[in-house]
Amino acid sequence: MTETPPAVAIRAVLERIRSSEVFSGSERLCAFLLFIVEETLAGRGASLKEAVIGNEVYRRGPAYDPRIDSAVRVEARRLRRKLEDYYRDEGAGDEVRIDLPTGRYTPDFHWQAGLAASKAPEPALQEEMFPEGRGAAIAVLPFRALSQDPVDESFADGLTDELIYALSREEGMHVASRGATLHGIASQKSLADIASELGIDALIQGTVRRVAGRLRVTIEVSSARGFVVWSDRFDTPDEDLLDFEEKIAATTLNRLRLDSSRMRANQIRPGPQALAAFAGIVRGRLFLDRQTPESLGRAMAMFQQVARTAPDYARGYSGIADCACDMYRLGLIGRDEAAGQARRAATQAIALDPSSVEAHASLATVAAWLDFDKVQAEASFTTSIGLGENARARRIFGAFLTILERHGEAESMFRQARNIEPISSQQDITEAVCHFQSRRFALLLERSGASARELPLEAAFHLALADIFGGNGRLAAEITGSWSDTAAAAFPALALAQAELEALASRPQRAEHLLARRPPATRFATATLAAAIGDESRAFAALEATVAERELDRAWIRTDARLDRLRNTPRFDQLMALHLESIGANR
Repeated sequence: MTETPPAVAIRAVLERIRSSEVFSGSERLCAFLLFIVEETLAGRGASLKEAVIGNEVYRRGPAYDPRIDSAVRVEARRLRRKLEDYYRDEGAGDEVRIDLPTGRYTPDFHWQAGLAASKAPEPALQEEMFPEGRGAAIAVLPFRALSQDPVDESFADGLTDELIYALSREEGMHVASRGATLHGIASQKSLADIASELGIDALIQGTVRRVAGRLRVTIEVSSARGFVVWSDRFDTPDEDLLDFEEKIAATTLNRLRLDSSRMRANQIRPGPQALAAFAGIVRGRLFLDRQTPESLGRAMAMFQQVARTAPDYARGYSGIADCACDMYRLGLIGRDEAAGQARRAATQAIALDPSSVEAHASLATVAAWLDFDKVQAEASFTTSIGLGENARARRIFGAFLTILERHGEAESMFRQARNIEPISSQQDITEAVCHFQSRRFALLLERSGASARELPLEAAFHLALADIFGGNGRLAAEITGSWSDTAAAAFPALALAQAELEALASRPQRAEHLLARRPPATRFATATLAAAIGDESRAFAALEATVAERELDRAWIRTDARLDRLRNTPRFDQLMALHLESIGANR
């Protein structure tokens, strides 16, 4: 086979190369390779000169001068050797080969002899994910109330209208009028026929029914051919139903956004492959929202599957980056593993779609949580927020502003995030943690106290802490009494939570027993538990390990009320100096 492999096949092998053992730890070479491959695929291979690469990849200042700086030439030689090593071992079975010929910086792409020379590309590689078109066409079918209750029927009608209104205002989405869809239904046409007649890419429908005195809303998105792409369920309180119509519509819109700059510009439309990839992304984001070790594992598997099957779709990679960051936050993986995986994935997402809101939010999270780079984090968050609506970008920016003790700005970000995605476990957790750490105990109790049992485990824990430090302790006792040991066992950050609440309530027996056994918890959780029973020596040792191992929770050493009994001592001053050095306080 003499023709050049398609771009989607080239990008697929590029991602395998960048994730390989041969290129492990070689982030600058990966950036070099990514840049020259994408420039060549974009038709700009002829402009790949030494100075261009020096300025674009290595960001030298003043401008890169190849007469006095040989960095690009040296790195090119290293890249050629690395590619040869890769194809001798891990890449020996890859159908596509990427080479960098000596004497130039434009890579060659070709099929590896004996592997793909005798067969055509896979059908999936021939089909465009996003053909040219005018955005995504959507029809919202009338929601059905399964009871005969006029209140339920009114709610179903109102929710239909709210969804049409919310979706029709989104860039890149075009919603069929309610009249057009009702005409199709009245004509007793099938959903496939309605979709075909109106040129619809996806249909939204749902039901409303009574469950234990509440309304349960089920929403379903299907393709034009009738296959379910995504579904979700909301349980509404039996009060202020108009407000909940708006919250469900806003949350649904946030989850259904097609984060593609060309889609927002009405230049392309989603093909069947794109809808399949989109389904994986939305399901992955739903699991990501739950913020449990199991759900993050499932989310990561879904994002990785999308990245493998749709390697030219940025959202698979931004999902991988976000998942790696959240796994690090919960203590499931270390900082170095998270940084390598998240940074590669976020960089790839931006390379595929430089105006992706999610991708820039992912890169901002890496800068904020993994690097503690205040300047880069704020710049990337600002870029993401400027590109479009994204609850995660505002939510995590708010958390980072809380770490920097810029509480007014943080609260503004939380309000914006809640308006974009009113129903979110991630939002509940982030606000609970940040309000506790900023010592706004009364605010946290006021906002969350009435629904303590419905909060995610991590949010409930911080609500209980707020009640201990700023309330009367009764709510904390209620939360502790209903807590299952097994529920928190899988959380390294929460494995000691129930024992800590008991210790703070003057019941230290479980805490002493657990500390003697050295439980599988994060160092920071061990430190706060030791502090709760007054074991200062063990608390300081665990905090020093927290800093040394670069756990994310080290960011709270400065503010956490549980560490107050350790403050104003020489050892705490030394710990703070070590902590500030570890996060590069002057950046």
